[in-house]
Amino acid sequence: MASWNVVVDGRNYEIKQKAYSLVINGEKTKLKDLMSKKDGIYKVYEVPLGSKKAHFYVNSWVGGTKLAMDGIDCATGAPFTPPKMPKWAYVFMVIHCLNFANGAVGALLAIVGIMATISISSNTRIPVVARVLLDILMVIVCAAVVFAVAFAMAIALYE
Repeated sequence: MASWNVVVDGRNYEIKQKAYSLVINGEKTKLKDLMSKKDGIYKVYEVPLGSKKAHFYVNSWVGGTKLAMDGIDCATGAPFTPPKMPKWAYVFMVIHCLNFANGAVGALLAIVGIMATISISSNTRIPVVARVLLDILMVIVCAAVVFAVAFAMAIALYE
């Protein structure tokens, strides 16, 4: 799991993520015991470290975690602002939800498509036009796989 080393007021803090808890300098703290809020695609936990508070970002859809303090990513030292999912991404998520009507394969592809849409749409390093085109491509690929599986099953039944 992820781990970070942070210095606050001259004191070192070793923070490790373990399942649904954080281990800070060997002391285990459950995430449910920390203050939390929803911020876009992240659930944010407030982690007290000395005189400051770090923010532990958990993205349960894609599985990403970040620890940031004072707007700085504790892992990279780069400025960090949590990405927001654009409103247009919800259109693609709804389109992927239509695949739930196509049985188990459709449901699996709907989940994969929704996760990919969240990941692609929230990635601010990719230009908006490219993100929209990638989301369209993902919808097409998921639909094509559903049709290919259905076609293969139909051929197998009639042979």
